Amino acid sequence: MDLLDLELHCHTRYSPDSLVKLPELIAHARAVGLHRLAITDHNEIEGALRAHEMAPDLIIVGEEVLAQEGELLCLFIHERIPPGLPLAETIERVHAQGGICGPSHPLDPRRAGIGLENLLRYMPHFDFIEVFNARLRDPSKNAEAARIALEHDVPGICTSDAHTLAEVGISRTRIRPYTSPQDFVAALRKAEFVPHYSSLMANIGSRLAVLARELGLAR
Repeated sequence: MDLLDLELHCHTRYSPDSLVKLPELIAHARAVGLHRLAITDHNEIEGALRAHEMAPDLIIVGEEVLAQEGELLCLFIHERIPPGLPLAETIERVHAQGGICGPSHPLDPRRAGIGLENLLRYMPHFDFIEVFNARLRDPSKNAEAARIALEHDVPGICTSDAHTLAEVGISRTRIRPYTSPQDFVAALRKAEFVPHYSSLMANIGSRLAVLARELGLAR
């Protein structure tokens, strides 16, 4: 059976720290052999919805929501989840839409990770855990998230957390074809990972995107 190459954490110009445009993103994703691309902008789904209209076979509509306890990666949603809600309510809202969710970079406090206590507390409610994030500069945080996910029998995902075109698809999750979000979760249990860390230039690219917006240079 042919496996699907997935990028499950990606930002666009609809995030404040990215300048990536949708047409270029879609073209690049296809060029690097991705079969699915989840657009997970910060607290926003407008870009993901527009991209899905442009490439419904490729795009998974998602959002990276900043809940009170930290960031949550939400996939297969169709309505925006507002930021600032308690994590429990945020999870409930995702599931009410038929979507799935899990914490992004959960053990990295510098990047709004939910932390170990919340990871363990809400473990029964997560559909997956991001166990490899290519932008983390402390590999032990990824390793510990992977260990905890395995210990609690929760599927993991491997992502690039791309904010620039060059990052898209450098890390991937490979799964069998799926028929629904719930079957997607089942497929994650036998996922293959392609983990590669991004360069420091990726983080610099995000900072430059923020600066460009502050100076009114982003279009």
